[in-house]
Amino acid sequence: PLMDYTAEIFDQIQLLFKANGFNDHELHCVLRFEHGPDPEVLRKSVIASVGAIPILSARYVDGAKPRWTSLDPGEFGRAFILTTAETEFEEFLVSPVDESVGPQIRVCQLDSNPFAVALKMNHMICDAADFKQYLYYLCTIYSELAARPAYRPAAIIGDRSIRGVLKRFPLGVKLRSLLTQSRDNNRSGNHRFPLSEGGDVRPFILTRLLERDRIAALKNYCHAKGATLNDAVLTAFYRCLFQLLAAEPGVELEIPVMVDMRRYLGETGEFRSMTNLSSMQVTQLDFKPEERFEGTLGRVKAVMDEKKTADIGLNAFIKLGLLYGIFGDRIADHRLKSELKNPFICMTNVGILDPGRMTFGNWRPYDAFLCGSIKYKPYFQLAMSSYDGQLTLSANLYGSADDRDRIGSFLDKIEAQLPN
Repeated sequence: PLMDYTAEIFDQIQLLFKANGFNDHELHCVLRFEHGPDPEVLRKSVIASVGAIPILSARYVDGAKPRWTSLDPGEFGRAFILTTAETEFEEFLVSPVDESVGPQIRVCQLDSNPFAVALKMNHMICDAADFKQYLYYLCTIYSELAARPAYRPAAIIGDRSIRGVLKRFPLGVKLRSLLTQSRDNNRSGNHRFPLSEGGDVRPFILTRLLERDRIAALKNYCHAKGATLNDAVLTAFYRCLFQLLAAEPGVELEIPVMVDMRRYLGETGEFRSMTNLSSMQVTQLDFKPEERFEGTLGRVKAVMDEKKTADIGLNAFIKLGLLYGIFGDRIADHRLKSELKNPFICMTNVGILDPGRMTFGNWRPYDAFLCGSIKYKPYFQLAMSSYDGQLTLSANLYGSADDRDRIGSFLDKIEAQLPN
């Protein structure tokens, strides 16, 4: 039977990001293998996953009350493509999925040397945390189907709303957050990453892989300072931006960072639903020209520690809950369209992909990275993703060849800025 599901707040906000020219609301993942997996088993696994997660096997229907409508099972096959052409694989990775068609996950296997699998997920469906859960789930399905073809995965149909997070906080805490954290999630800084005007604009994903030894040494360095790897990358990002923007001493920069709000759910890490529970938190730092990396790291750590003690990320959830609760979908969307100011520069850490859970039967990728949406100019985002002791930095843009060069050299600078 065809089912309808109400569109949640973040489903609509991700759609709004595209309408507002912020990004294309896609999540991307690339897995590289020495060999394998078996294309036929992978195809069956992808189709089985679409059948087991109703929101994946749906298409988006806009209207006075936006909703998701389930597809006919005959349409699930669209979710998987097999190719032997690397150009088709690359093209697949950066082209967006039409949310009004479905399914909302697409997988492309490059079945030639080098072997690779690309996955792209509609960001309206979920954020990076649940995209990771989906990857582990797909690995489980593959491993089971390879062993016994009659296997059927358990359905994933939990609550997709932000209510679970909001329910955790008493009214007093919510009011305090509304009053004291109002600057935490809407743009006030006007510094922009210098990108080209015009040019032949195409989507691209640029990456820099930092090897295991480098990351192990960097983690030791951070650990000795009581800081995290995230703090170190954010520090390098700030320092490189101060240089790039030729900032005057004392000039303040803002870099919003993404926050996974599941931190408040006390979750067991069980895969219950596919949803967006990411919020944003603005960090600020002023430029001190003579300061060394260690000094900047100390200040970044202090900023992050302070944010973490003050219900980080909560403000945005409360505002959105109120906005949609009071005004309803249409007016809330309209107000956000005119009032939402996306940050020109931001950073996201999609966290660690667990190599222990990334096994397709006997096949495990030797390299894997995950990144978010592809930005439209003038927006710029740095993303970090870890796998098996390695760190991948990435930046995605609809940009020109010139932008590609600029961003490439900026990623080199960040890598060079990190202590060796």
